[in-house]
Amino acid sequence: MELKVNQKIDEVKTNFAQQLEMAKDEGKKVVGSLCSYFPREIVWAAGAISVGLCGTTEGPIEAAEKVLPADQCPMVKATYGRAINNTCPIFPLADVIVGETTCDGRKKMYELLAREKTMHVMDLPQRPEEPEAKIHWRGEIEKLKAFIEDQLDVKITETSLREAIARGNKERALLKAIHECRKVQPPPIMGLDLVAVSTKTGYTVDRTDYHRNLESILSELTRRIETGYAACDAKRPRILWTGLGNSLGCDKVLRLVEECGGVVVCQEGCGGVTRLNDPIDETKDPLDAIAERYLRVTCSCMTPNNTRFDDIDLLIRDFNIDGVIDLTWQSCHAFNIESYRVGELVREKHGIPFLHVVTDYSQSDIGQLKVRIEAFIEQILAEK
Repeated sequence: MELKVNQKIDEVKTNFAQQLEMAKDEGKKVVGSLCSYFPREIVWAAGAISVGLCGTTEGPIEAAEKVLPADQCPMVKATYGRAINNTCPIFPLADVIVGETTCDGRKKMYELLAREKTMHVMDLPQRPEEPEAKIHWRGEIEKLKAFIEDQLDVKITETSLREAIARGNKERALLKAIHECRKVQPPPIMGLDLVAVSTKTGYTVDRTDYHRNLESILSELTRRIETGYAACDAKRPRILWTGLGNSLGCDKVLRLVEECGGVVVCQEGCGGVTRLNDPIDETKDPLDAIAERYLRVTCSCMTPNNTRFDDIDLLIRDFNIDGVIDLTWQSCHAFNIESYRVGELVREKHGIPFLHVVTDYSQSDIGQLKVRIEAFIEQILAEK
């Protein structure tokens, strides 16, 4: 399987929209999602299609800033802009949208987004270690189930939930195995290529096809490892990416890191391996198990967010990391403040270089970022 993507994100989304249109013509329903806390298994158990609607490109932001503050998070603006500027081929195909109360910017944006499409917002507890948090979140899962059943005119059964959980666990296992191929030195794939192929592959209506594609990716990476194929020189510094995610469309910092001589071999956080480590317990009551698993997501909206630091500590050792880059979108105060603790862990416990990058979706700061990243890579090479 070719692990290169030559399409831009808009082309990938247009192709996916065509798949969705055909599925809807056959009677399928579509549920839009906006966060890692979204329990996709509820949608799958309803026989519906789950699609991510977060904005990842600069284009829609201009339309959003006619309503939202200019100094708002670029992801929030891009997501809202996609809904109102009529350029997103996927948004109009969603029958309903589900969001979660992760941050203030999202919460208030959802009030406006609900004017464009029927929306359900899950109230996310933000002290996950408290016993009351699981009780509350279990109730929110039940409310989501009732909302989906009502809006899509379906009945979600325990059997369909268990089947959806098993399917989701299979996906997590495949994705985790793909990510762990990058423990090999030198890695069999560049970080930019894995992000691109993962993004494109994820825009798939048929989950069976998705599983086959993941198996093909894993098979190709395994073949590369067995034959000694290396995606880059072994001297390249191995970088752990933490904080907010990157995907095809908002990958400018990742691209700069690898153009400047590094290689991203692991990603923590949104879109990363830490979202794959916990399967849903298939022996428990399905809704209990779903609630437990999704409450373990380590977004910085949680307090205290201790599990995230345990994850980063483990990843630095497991992936033989030389340096850590922590990405924060502008105006994301939670990740921005939490970055201080990430830097403490990286520098004081592991003694390796750390770089905190705050940026948005625009290309205006490319020159400045390149200078900082080049200096970061040089620092790593000087200390090795």
